[in-house]
Amino acid sequence: MLNKIILFCLLSVIYSHAIEEQRIQTVMDSKVKKVLDVLKDKKLSQKQKEQKSIRVMDGIFDYHTMAQISLGKKWKTLSSKEKKQFTHAFEKKIKHSYVDKLRLYNNQKVIIKALKKPKSNRITLENQIIGKSDTYKVIYQFYKKKKKNDWYIYDVRLSGVSIVQTYRKQFSDFLKTKSFSQLLKSL
Repeated sequence: MLNKIILFCLLSVIYSHAIEEQRIQTVMDSKVKKVLDVLKDKKLSQKQKEQKSIRVMDGIFDYHTMAQISLGKKWKTLSSKEKKQFTHAFEKKIKHSYVDKLRLYNNQKVIIKALKKPKSNRITLENQIIGKSDTYKVIYQFYKKKKKNDWYIYDVRLSGVSIVQTYRKQFSDFLKTKSFSQLLKSL
């Protein structure tokens, strides 16, 4: 499980702009390599590695859509202000989790395997993280913004488990007994 989390962190490469369809594989490969280079740089402190990795990684993940999916039906009941607050808190949680897991990096190798387009507005990019004793499959799930050719990541599947669906289950369970404001505070 720990390696899966490391894998998510290493592969959560985010770009400062959306990616055009024909460049997804190339850009993702480049970003993964940059993050790995940062993590291997012995001249950098852990904090510097974390900051540089986050800079490599901000923009291609659609945190708004991820937050919306993770809340499910509850999203529709929120005010615009609450949606913004939740999206911001959710983004911080994802980034904090990423930074937390960077500390666990131990020279795993990352290979980009296959790009597939199951629907006209969906693309998946499969990666493998190869460690000393385990290999894990990571699939980035992209969607295309309407009326544009910009693609964003809306979910990541680690060994078949969806990050967004995992949060959705956790948030749903939490909201059965607690309020939305308590959920916000917990993030």
